[in-house]
Amino acid sequence: MELLVESNGVIYDMTSCCTKLSLSESLNDGAGSLDFTYLYDGTEIIQNGSYVRLCNTSETDGVFFGRVFKTGMGQDKEVKVKAYDQIRYCKAKDTITIENETLTDLVTRMCNFFQLQTGSLMPTGYVLQAKPQCDKTWLDIIYGAVGDTLIGTEHMYCLRDEYGSVCLRDIADLQLPLIIGDNSLCYEYDWEKSIDDEFYNQVKLVSGNKKTGHADVYITKDTGSIEKYGMLQYYEKLENDSDPAKAKAKANALLKLYNHEKETLTFKCMGDLSVRAGNSIYGSIEDIRLNRRLIVQKVTHDFLPVHTMTLEVMTG
Repeated sequence: MELLVESNGVIYDMTSCCTKLSLSESLNDGAGSLDFTYLYDGTEIIQNGSYVRLCNTSETDGVFFGRVFKTGMGQDKEVKVKAYDQIRYCKAKDTITIENETLTDLVTRMCNFFQLQTGSLMPTGYVLQAKPQCDKTWLDIIYGAVGDTLIGTEHMYCLRDEYGSVCLRDIADLQLPLIIGDNSLCYEYDWEKSIDDEFYNQVKLVSGNKKTGHADVYITKDTGSIEKYGMLQYYEKLENDSDPAKAKAKANALLKLYNHEKETLTFKCMGDLSVRAGNSIYGSIEDIRLNRRLIVQKVTHDFLPVHTMTLEVMTG
């Protein structure tokens, strides 16, 4: 690995002097971050705003590009530095109106507003419901649009920075030919299956009706699931006079999305730089009857003393 930092116009090669180096990112949950530490030798401490570049062997296979947001040192003279990619700037709050826009349009507008470099922005084709968004961060609005697009199209999209370029990708296009599990990279795992969080087998949507003066109620349910687990209801109040066909379609989509046990699985394994949040890998562990493709929700790469990674995954 090669770690370069540009501070006050001077480029420092930090590759050999780092004592810790890790890269973390989560699926649709903020910017990716690079954390590293080094021992202070009396020269200039890296300043906030400095550019940071992490490459495998050269700039052509870049891994991370961002800027320093935190730096500090203790009595042990170990300097700790945290850098984020450019998505960090999208935490700013604003008032935004969505009107006749797709998720792709919204991401493009955000990048133009913050003057961010863009890469591949996958067209989604799904027009979002028109509504004002007040006092929310741009990222919260984007992630809300990701969820709305998922319900409307059954396609999940990933917003991430790829070496200095903001990209919007369809999760279906991010499959890796990589097996993790028994006898393949993994040396430790932790697994859990739950109906305690984000599991619903009945969906109830309610919309006010100005003509009748009463509420329109839309309910869809899975009786077999209710018999097996008990009734667990999702409730949402829609805008007044919502279109009945769209309300019914949304109820059905929500039931399909939430009517399954939530499975969480964490791998600790040998590192592979191709693995990023949003990518999918194939999981294979005989003891828990795991033999299917999994989406990486969060990944942390630790490069010292050897390259390992911790993955939090979800079923695709």
